[in-house]
This record gives sequence, C-alpha cells and structure tokens, in this order.
Amino acid sequence: MAINRYGTEARAYWRRWLPQRYAALPDPVAFFTALGEQLEAQVGDLWDQYVIADSAPADETHEERVARLAQLKARAEHEVLDEMVRLEPEPGAGLDEDDGLESDEEYEARLAHLEQHTEWVSTTTEALLDGKLHLSDLDDQQLRHVLDYMTPSFLRLFGTSVEDLRARGRDL
Repeated sequence: MAINRYGTEARAYWRRWLPQRYAALPDPVAFFTALGEQLEAQVGDLWDQYVIADSAPADETHEERVARLAQLKARAEHEVLDEMVRLEPEPGAGLDEDDGLESDEEYEARLAHLEQHTEWVSTTTEALLDGKLHLSDLDDQQLRHVLDYMTPSFLRLFGTSVEDLRARGRDL
C-alpha cells in the first residue's frame, strides 16, 4: 500500500524537523503508511464531529455549504497534524535543509488555488443541476473534478453513469 498524503506530509516533517527519530525508524515506508492511515481516520472522525456540531444557515447556498465544509475539514486536518505530526523539532534540525516543505507563501498559494477550485466545482455543479451546463460541455478532466466532489451516483440525475460515459469514450 502507498503512503497517503497525510503520511507523505508527516514523513517530510519528520525528515526535516525530527531527523534522529526518522533515522531510527526500521521501516519508514511502513511507519508512514500506517501513520497516514491513522491520520486520515482521525481527520475524518474529527471532521464528522465538527459537521454534526455545526449548524448551517437556513439560506446557505450550495457554494457556501461546500466552502463551510471545506473549512471544517481544514480545521480538523490542522488540529490532528499539530497533535500527531508537528512535534517539537529536535535541536538544530531543519536549519540548512530544504527537503521540499512548502513555505508560508507556497501554502497560501496552494490554499488560494484550492479555494478557486472548490468555487469552480460548486459553480459547475450548480450550473449542471440548473440545466445551464451539460455534461457534454465538460472535458474529461473537468468531469473527473466534479465527480471527485460528487459521488458517481450524481450522474443518475442526468440519466447516465460512469460506465455509460466510459462506453461513449469518456476517460473517467
């Protein structure tokens, strides 16, 4: 099994800020694969708690709902990673190394891109539901992005399925 994104982030952090602990791991791939799965489960559990405790405004639009849920997930990720991954750095660690960890500016740019992408998916989904846009108006990559946020059963609303679209030559 491959290391998921949480395990990858943890591995990068440990390599830079906890190099002695990292070097002592007998099997880093197995360790960060397991840690990544554990982090993913805990993020999901905490996100569920936040969603249950959160009350949606009565007049909330789909776009606002997607943004609110994304914020709750980001909050859960931040808290779980702070608790389980971003441990106190070892003395002298990370001073002269560049192991690919993103800078604050890169993080802000990634976050802005994510917000733009989320807004695009929300707007596109609403346009599909309102009939202002058709599945045939989207290229394969755009349709995959929509399906990443919506379950494949979403296509039933349009009288089709992933299998049907693949049979028509779509690369999904």
